[in-house]
Amino acid sequence: MRVEFQCTDEILSNQELFVLIDQVTKYSFINKIACLPPYVYHLKKKVKNIKISSIIDFPLGILSTDQRLDAIKQSVQNGAESIEIVMPSFFINNKQTTKIKSDIEKCYNVCVDNGVDLHYMLEYRSYNYSCLYRLIKNLVKFNLNEVYISTGYKLDDIYDHLIAIGIISKEISEAKIICNANIYTENHLDLLKTNKIDIFRIKSPYMLSTISQKYHLK
Repeated sequence: MRVEFQCTDEILSNQELFVLIDQVTKYSFINKIACLPPYVYHLKKKVKNIKISSIIDFPLGILSTDQRLDAIKQSVQNGAESIEIVMPSFFINNKQTTKIKSDIEKCYNVCVDNGVDLHYMLEYRSYNYSCLYRLIKNLVKFNLNEVYISTGYKLDDIYDHLIAIGIISKEISEAKIICNANIYTENHLDLLKTNKIDIFRIKSPYMLSTISQKYHLK
């Protein structure tokens, strides 16, 4: 089982962020903390032995590729060990397939050159499955098999999320979907177990205690 934590509250001060992170890092089972780019530098100085990931172009994916590349480079310079980037919605909406592929290739190359992981984020409710298949297949061509099908910005019913994971996984067996739904209760954790979801992301620090008790983790 792999548990990640996402912190994308844009109104947090550094002091408030550190209070939150203190609650998170007392659990050794946390594999990664994902945050907005401005917080990477501060978290990297405070957090040890947990991967820090920078979420680029969150939540809409509307920046140009050059702007996205600059944000990646700055995040890496600030200490990010992993990059998550929202799929470029403007290119998708305008069916600019070549620019989508170019965006993936350029972001991939920058991350490889800097030795950091790269994951893309989609919003599965914004596009039909035919479009989602095409986007994810382009990612798989670069061995970017681990994908988030939502950004975590909008309310995301876990039942809808799990249905989407099942449909996409059946169509693209290489894809490894990381569950990023709203997970708030022990019943939600039971749903993950029933559906054999072993990689998921939490946004509420209060759920970490529940996970610790339920799975006997520290």
